[in-house]
Amino acid sequence: MRRSVRIAGFLMAFVLGITFGYALKGFAKESEPKISFSQMADLMIQVINYITRYYVVEESKSKLLENAIKGMVSSLDPHSTFLTPEEKQRLYESTEGSYEGVGMQIGQREGYVVVIAPFEGTPAWKAGLKPGDRIIRINDSSALGLDVEEVSKRLRGPKGTKVKVTVYRPAINDTLSFEIIRDRIVLKAVPYYGIVDGVGYIKLNSFQEDASDRVKEALESLLSKGAKKIVLDLRGNPGGYLREAFEIGGFFLGDGKLIVYTDGRTPDSKEKFFSEGHSIVPDDIPVVVLVDQGSASASEIVAGAIQDWDRGLIIGDTTFGKGSVQRVLPLPYGYALRLTIARYFTPSGRSIHKGKLGSLEKDTGTYFTKILKRPLKGGGGISPDIVVNPKHLPALVQKAQAKGLISDWATRYTSTHKKPKKPEDIVLTDRDLNRFKNLLHKSGIDFDDCRFDEAKEDFRRILTMEIAYQYFGEKGRYRIFLRYDPVYQKAVSILKKVNKTDELFTKK
Repeated sequence: MRRSVRIAGFLMAFVLGITFGYALKGFAKESEPKISFSQMADLMIQVINYITRYYVVEESKSKLLENAIKGMVSSLDPHSTFLTPEEKQRLYESTEGSYEGVGMQIGQREGYVVVIAPFEGTPAWKAGLKPGDRIIRINDSSALGLDVEEVSKRLRGPKGTKVKVTVYRPAINDTLSFEIIRDRIVLKAVPYYGIVDGVGYIKLNSFQEDASDRVKEALESLLSKGAKKIVLDLRGNPGGYLREAFEIGGFFLGDGKLIVYTDGRTPDSKEKFFSEGHSIVPDDIPVVVLVDQGSASASEIVAGAIQDWDRGLIIGDTTFGKGSVQRVLPLPYGYALRLTIARYFTPSGRSIHKGKLGSLEKDTGTYFTKILKRPLKGGGGISPDIVVNPKHLPALVQKAQAKGLISDWATRYTSTHKKPKKPEDIVLTDRDLNRFKNLLHKSGIDFDDCRFDEAKEDFRRILTMEIAYQYFGEKGRYRIFLRYDPVYQKAVSILKKVNKTDELFTKK
């Protein structure tokens, strides 16, 4: 009897793992059980005893309890996680700037593990994975029902090894399979900056440790070259270190401006964070920030602060909505608990978070910017001042990307053509595209001439970008990409009409 009491006490911390972790996932809207906590503890012991005595194969009791804790924590929200020692190590590696794997940020949405954003230049990005792709298979095993940590574990592996990733892509209502060769992932915070169409452009990929240094370097270079208007591109940027966000925000807002605040149940979860970097961009220089569904966390904090302080316009698509604060709490034996303790709010009071957080309801309020008192709607994520819906590539183009045919054909082209003086001199003829069309037929993709003609100009653009990348590196690819990119071109068209920051809000 005394032993049973000890076991009950030991298991008290794990009881909800079975009760609220796995069992209640399908009954989230039902009321709480009407039995007591101690009664539930008794049930837990009975379940453990039955499994160990009658289950078809012998199972480890410690593994059963580990899974129970995982279920308990995962029932709270998609970002709270019980971490094994190995998972804890991978979490720390993810912000160090390098690791071996496929190179993409993933998260959970609507019960699926989805791609938040592939990191530029990585195997996942080159293969053609897109934000919003639902990961349904890894190699020959289903990924449905797995949590983010387990999917991440299966995607990572030694450089040079292959992994097959199958996704469902809602944009085309189809599944795609990618065979990806893992590589050493070295993240570059700012892969490109330059003056394009008369505008100073900076692409910020992530808020890693050196992000503020690289952005500062880019801004100072652009301003020294006479840039009078700035575009900060945060599309596909999944976030990173918050201190980097506070410093980068300061480059545009100056020191001491409220960037974001947090609010939770405990006093230590209620904090205000202010910009730390000194102003680099003069107040009268117009600024535009580009965002999309792959912009998350620190990206949303910077975009929200610039929007709320009326420092610049936000253009693009509504951001991901990762606006919750996690704290990694150490546990015995090398384990850790990554627990959501608060939410992020923009200076105007908007909750950045979109999605389930316990019993919290969606933010549907109306807020106002700090200076001009412009109305802003809540709802999670950062809603752009000007929405430019992303242009989805035709399914035929996406299937060609998934098979690696774009890069293969570009390699053939660059092997047989003389390198031009600049990326803009690359011109693909209809004859070139017909050669590519023949390659598509040989690859086994089923399509007719009508489908190819519909996708022809998209193929011309994508192939030109890849050729420019192979000739000139990132600089070449960006110069072609930005020429055709509707979001950037919208920013340029607005910036051409204005000379000062205030005019951004009156001359759209």
